Amino acid sequence: MNVTKVGPGTDLSSPAAAGWQGAAREAVKLAPVPLAAQPTAYVRTKWATRPYGTTPEAAVSVASDGQKVFVRIEWADDGKPNGEFADAAAVVVGDTAAPAATFGDAAHPVSLWYWEDGRGEARALKATGPGVFHPDAADGVKASAQLVGGRWSVVLSGPAAAGKNIGVAVWNGSNEERSGLAAVTPDWIQLDQG
Repeated sequence: MNVTKVGPGTDLSSPAAAGWQGAAREAVKLAPVPLAAQPTAYVRTKWATRPYGTTPEAAVSVASDGQKVFVRIEWADDGKPNGEFADAAAVVVGDTAAPAATFGDAAHPVSLWYWEDGRGEARALKATGPGVFHPDAADGVKASAQLVGGRWSVVLSGPAAAGKNIGVAVWNGSNEERSGLAAVTPDWIQLDQG
């Protein structure tokens, strides 16, 4: 995926920022995190006959000013009201040795830049598998989001040095998706910073 270069100090933190109009945009397919990889028998049993990871695709744009990388994720909301769980999205950052489709594993952890509707700030997390998330001390992870015309647009940003490979994940709150019950890119998206 091409990374759009922008000048230092260019503000792309808002999904509606004018700079996003010129950025390359790519549709990426999403798939449910494999049921067999879920961390507990309870989750594997409860969700065995119930669909989850129900967001089939997202449009992704990536830009960098050399210091930060900005990832804009856009997807269609299902329009149903959320109950206990909120809509959410994340950028997954890791090495290609880590399995992207399962948020890494114990031997190959990944980083998550996580946004959740209704939460004031982004969260930096480390993951060692679906639902195995821990707070990370990473600095500078930020998020901004808007819901317009039934579509979420979320910008997550962090240090440009974070990595050359990303994935994205989306949780549909109205379907009670949370933890490892997400739609995720099955493979890494390699960033071309040419």
